[in-house]
Amino acid sequence: MRKFFAILGTVAMVAVPLATPMLGSTIAPAQADPDSDVVTVVATTEVGPPPLIGWPQMGLPDRIDLLGANQASETAIPVPAGTAPTVLSGMIGSIVNVTNGRVDVVDDRGMVLGSILVPPDAGAIPFEIDISTALVVNGMAKLSFVIRDSNQNVNNCTQIPSLSISQLASAFIGPPPGPALVADFLPSYLDKILINVGTNPTYVQQQAALDLVARLTKKYRPMPVRIDVTTADIAPAPGPGVRVIDIRDNSQPGVVIENPGVPEAMLVISGTGQSLARQVELFADQRVDLAQAPAAVVLSANDDTTLSSNTKTFDQLGVTGQTTVLGVTTIYAGFDVSAFGAGPISSAQVHLQAKYTPVGSGQASVLIRSGSTVLATQKLDNSGTLDITGEIPAEEIASNVGLALELRYIPQQECAPLNDRMTFALDGHSTVTVTPGINNRGGFPVLPMAFTPDFNVTLDNPDYIRFAAQAINLMAQQTSVTLRPKVTTFGQAANSRTGLLAVTNGAALARAGMKPPLVPNGASDVGVNGDPATDLNLNGPVGAIQAFTNNDRTVLAISATGDWSLIDASFDYIRGLPSRWASVVGDVIATGAAGRTVNMTVNEGGPMAHQPKPSSAWKWWGWVSVGVGAVAIVAAATLLLIRRRRRAISPAS
Repeated sequence: MRKFFAILGTVAMVAVPLATPMLGSTIAPAQADPDSDVVTVVATTEVGPPPLIGWPQMGLPDRIDLLGANQASETAIPVPAGTAPTVLSGMIGSIVNVTNGRVDVVDDRGMVLGSILVPPDAGAIPFEIDISTALVVNGMAKLSFVIRDSNQNVNNCTQIPSLSISQLASAFIGPPPGPALVADFLPSYLDKILINVGTNPTYVQQQAALDLVARLTKKYRPMPVRIDVTTADIAPAPGPGVRVIDIRDNSQPGVVIENPGVPEAMLVISGTGQSLARQVELFADQRVDLAQAPAAVVLSANDDTTLSSNTKTFDQLGVTGQTTVLGVTTIYAGFDVSAFGAGPISSAQVHLQAKYTPVGSGQASVLIRSGSTVLATQKLDNSGTLDITGEIPAEEIASNVGLALELRYIPQQECAPLNDRMTFALDGHSTVTVTPGINNRGGFPVLPMAFTPDFNVTLDNPDYIRFAAQAINLMAQQTSVTLRPKVTTFGQAANSRTGLLAVTNGAALARAGMKPPLVPNGASDVGVNGDPATDLNLNGPVGAIQAFTNNDRTVLAISATGDWSLIDASFDYIRGLPSRWASVVGDVIATGAAGRTVNMTVNEGGPMAHQPKPSSAWKWWGWVSVGVGAVAIVAAATLLLIRRRRRAISPAS
């Protein structure tokens, strides 16, 4: 049980309902009074420690780099209603030049919650501190991490005190209230949401379910909450960390909580035709918080059509970055291509503007790159402004494009004090202009951008909706734009130029003139449309998820021979990757008869050059990096020492 909760992406369900024994409790055996026929049960309440929730499950990075003594690095832990934070744990490592030091963990009032001792010459050591007294405001507990170091002889010719804190996790305690209002049905953190459409779901039930998957994934992003669609005759029972929504095609439209006020409460969304589809609009954004009653009805709704634009500012894309520089520092930024609503793009031009401390003396420069491509370089002078452009080529294009700004500042004075730094900040008026087109790597890297603003979904069998839901859930975790699936028939979608998610067999793909990398044929035969083209008898079933180009649009095809459960294994493989869908390359993910999943490149979507690419949660760790300030400043000491040695051996002028 503890292992289950340790991987649980929920904080709201860390306590078991009072109607059952609490997690970790024990019940003593029955005891009989020798003078009575009554048998009593004596229960003990030896409650085990609350489960630790990894920060990535809460949409936060699990690593913070601290640089320099007395420099605060700020972050905030979300705390759900009805619970309180208890423990913060992690690993401290990468310790450089910290003498008799410690790391103080401070809350928003400036109160020291605990300290982590930094032993000398330590590789990596675990820590655990009590943060139960942390101030919680509006569901957030703000924390600061600060190095306290007794070494006073530090300047930019010495190694700056630094260390890393990784594998961050928190524990919470307290029984969350059972949902009694529609607004409270979905807690701040969940492991899973099950959406049930019953057996033989109607077209409108399928459409409502997939719309709901997209909207709820957007609501919880960047938390990787799993949202599945089931086709059970009776909706599954809710459980710890699991909420259940039942979509019913009947005459009474509305959104209603059944069994309100208890953990077993279930949300029912009902209606017929467009009245059913309309109810999902309640979850478009925070408007659901206004539904402070056990039931609500959406009376009317208009489509929130995504406005397409080829140019957006950094402010519109949510790109920010600021740091102080002494030596060498890198700002990582990036943008979500789906935000343009332009479908796949073949290139992007970045017009970057920034402000920095004028450099009257010393040396300063900036290098901008995406992947292995250097977009631009420029020396920084006493103007204090940067205005530079660069082109991101097709081979670096993915749904989330990463940018790295490598900044260098070396003071004129040797061994200058640590406050001799250059401040650098990106200007929100910087722009990105994209060029629509499919002249890119194709394959998985162009998803979900190739599916915006709209894409078609086709299902050979209504039971296959669970596979479409998994694909949409994983893709939606990667983009800030709400995906807009449109359920239709394969015949109607086959000749369209709109992006297509098809859950079908290989024969249907071949009849439509499509050439996926793998063509499942029969029980164990597979055709490979690569170089060379081959037909294989695998002597067993195979389940494949494929992304390829057809009719100037991207197709995501989900097919299997015989055993469709192999598709579930392929999706589990994606969930196990560090950045889930954003980590997938190539154009095929396939699981064979032995249950081993492989990620292949047959024609498109080959590996991109190495870069420290931000994940789907890059906005969160980018925000944290602002609080952290400079990173990798230790390079300053090396550069200055080399310069001094050169002067020492050079002949007198």
